[in-house]
Amino acid sequence: MKCPECDFDNPADTHFCGNCGTRIKPLDDISESHTKTAQIPVKDIERGTTIGGRYEVIEELGRGGMGNVYRVVDKKINEEMALKILHPVIAADKKTVERFKNELKLARKITHKNVCRMHDLNEEEGTLFITMEYVSGEDLKSMIKMTGQMSTGRAVSIAKQICEGLDEAHRLGVVHRDLKPRNIMIDKEGNARIMDFGIARSLKAEGITGEGIMVGTPEYMSPEQVKGLGVDQRSDIYSFGIILFEMVTGKIPFEGDTSLTIALKQKTEDPPNPQDFNAQIPKELNAVILKCLEKEKEERYENIREVFSELDNIEKEISTEERIPIKRKTRIKPRKKQFQIPWIASVISVALIAVVGYILITQIIPTGGMRWKDSIAVLPVEDQSEDKDQGPLCDGMTLDITGKLSGIESLKVIPYREVGRYKDEDLSYEEIGKLLAVRKILESYLKKEGNKIQLTFHLIDAIEVSVIKPFEYSGNSEEIFNIQNSLTLDIAEVLNLEITGETLEKQKELDPKEAQAYFYYVSGRDFENKYGLFYKESDFNSAKEMYEEALKIDPNYARAYWGLGVLHEVRYNKTPEERDMKDLESMHRYFRKAYDINSNLAESHLGLGWTNFYMDDYDKAFDYFKSALEMEPYNSDVNYHVGAFFLSIGLHNQAIKFCSKAVELDPMNFWAYHLLAHCSMYTGDYDKASIYFQSALNTDPNNLDLLCRYAFFFIFLKDYEEAEKIVEKAEKIDEEDYWRVRHARGLLLAIKGEKEKALQLIKERPYSYFATSIYSLLGMDDEAVENIQVGIEEGSKYLNVYLYPYPYLMNNPCFDNLRSDSRFKEILKEEKEKYEEKRKKYGKL
Repeated sequence: MKCPECDFDNPADTHFCGNCGTRIKPLDDISESHTKTAQIPVKDIERGTTIGGRYEVIEELGRGGMGNVYRVVDKKINEEMALKILHPVIAADKKTVERFKNELKLARKITHKNVCRMHDLNEEEGTLFITMEYVSGEDLKSMIKMTGQMSTGRAVSIAKQICEGLDEAHRLGVVHRDLKPRNIMIDKEGNARIMDFGIARSLKAEGITGEGIMVGTPEYMSPEQVKGLGVDQRSDIYSFGIILFEMVTGKIPFEGDTSLTIALKQKTEDPPNPQDFNAQIPKELNAVILKCLEKEKEERYENIREVFSELDNIEKEISTEERIPIKRKTRIKPRKKQFQIPWIASVISVALIAVVGYILITQIIPTGGMRWKDSIAVLPVEDQSEDKDQGPLCDGMTLDITGKLSGIESLKVIPYREVGRYKDEDLSYEEIGKLLAVRKILESYLKKEGNKIQLTFHLIDAIEVSVIKPFEYSGNSEEIFNIQNSLTLDIAEVLNLEITGETLEKQKELDPKEAQAYFYYVSGRDFENKYGLFYKESDFNSAKEMYEEALKIDPNYARAYWGLGVLHEVRYNKTPEERDMKDLESMHRYFRKAYDINSNLAESHLGLGWTNFYMDDYDKAFDYFKSALEMEPYNSDVNYHVGAFFLSIGLHNQAIKFCSKAVELDPMNFWAYHLLAHCSMYTGDYDKASIYFQSALNTDPNNLDLLCRYAFFFIFLKDYEEAEKIVEKAEKIDEEDYWRVRHARGLLLAIKGEKEKALQLIKERPYSYFATSIYSLLGMDDEAVENIQVGIEEGSKYLNVYLYPYPYLMNNPCFDNLRSDSRFKEILKEEKEKYEEKRKKYGKL
């Protein structure tokens, strides 16, 4: 079957072109469907359906928080338009409808070539829909994702057009409030069109929003919006600055795992310098971006006309050829934008997962001895509240629902870490099912007004692409955990799967007594994650404060104590040289408190396992890891931690067993792949090591630790040319003179016999795996043996891993020079005895 766009020959049964991604499966004949009329409630509307007696549906363009958008033909005037059908939950709210009518009156004032026109709000049998101008092209977000960094001329040209459209809106007293690349279309002629003034407000209107209300998208939200303060045109200028930053760098300035994390960064952190990501950005343009992103709005440009003037001056210095917008043919047709959920690192890895996933979901999925009867992915809960200010609650609910569904026997639940990698992808249900290898998808919507919440869930068949059953629940905020428990039972019933009363009761025991304690706990986790990335003491203190606030509300909230334990563990492991035993004591105290309150919390068992490992009590550590595994045998993180424990005591084969299970349960578990590659290399299974290294690199291609080990792997294989390429790549990425990169280079120099250069590179840190191998390769047997002896005696305490276990000593080819040394032979004998003793003692798990 030939692709209509690129003429690529595809298999006859394919749906999408393997070369350019265009949909090539013919759409069904629509001749018999022209007389159909949309009924209430509107879910999936077929092509040819007539809405409002005059709008015939051509295709679905996307789905969002307000509703579904369709490309239609107005049969009365024979003109194409866009039509947005509002979700029934929104349409049923009279206040929301009235507010939207007022907003539409404002939006209709804007008539400008760089603004998509809004037309009318209509109703048919209780279904509300909005008609608007149809713009054929691509949204700016998709364009950036396809092309990466734009040239300065291209970016400035588009930015100037956005400025012109905003200037007209601001002149009429309208602020967009949700300006982002998804809301900017680039038509086939290369013109920018601002879309969806759906939450725009009059600058002069009074009483529409109150103090403390946050409206917008966190990645593009101004600091004053995060704070819930009043906004004006300078808030749009801030969002515009982020869009311009993204166009010229291919990145957004602030990223995070949750909406709350990103929003806090908008409020508190200075943006990175755009030139750090793209050295070709002119200094004048760099200055414009940073001025737009000033935290205090008084320090930004006063109006968008000033920004336009600056950009116009910059454009005059650019060649005419570069700044003229390029007319480009769209290669990828619009797809169903059915959900928006960190980014997958490799197109190849996506394709592989899609192929494997499709095979898996069409049969019973065997994993680690378990035969799953069904599988499900929980999409991020979508905030449909009026002011879009329930991000933390939605994030927390997504994680909680995922965890509670995991209690359903024989139901494979995809970890949120894996689902979250597709956050910014526009995918259909069918594509989600293939990529995540699931049969079922849970789509969730939350609406909160005051203390009242309304939750709507759709259980979707990913293969048939149909809604199996919708669920609706309502109540006050304190009932949120009861709703989650009810949903779990209802899904189990629909899927004809079993969840025992004992399992459900254990899950309920982990919930706090009051919902507010949970909100503090979620905030604590956000600050804790930031601390783990940047090690700022202010983040440590903020996380500690949030956890303690949760415990003030519920003194028996086990998860909050566990969070405090993890926080101190992160600080304890920050750098070996700065370890404070007080952190180890705090870890033990908090993990023990969580365990005493609720011994059903598997995470507290893992915490106590690591605490006892740090205290060199391997027997107790083993018992706690074993109990965590018995509690949650099909939890990817639990299996990973058990595997990491076995690696840390030198039992590589046992580590492989549990990390293999971890990646079966979560194919995106980077650290499990990293550990599997490490262990397979040291046990001599080079074929598997190669596969695991590639899998880990597909997930995180620029991880320096991984790259250095990968170079070491090729040295094991004596493929020095490939090792050289890997080290060169690491050196290009390394900006902080990381010791492991220097040692990797030292290894290659030692192989060449360049003794002085190699020794110079390990001078500041003469102790490491690599340093020992360098000494051996250079014939410095005394230094090599001494390193091994010191590592065995003290290295475990210093690096929290048993150095030089028997399999590593046997399989490292860099130690071939030592094999005739009597001291090395004695070390081998002793380490073999220790290895067999540990394997006999702990290896039966």
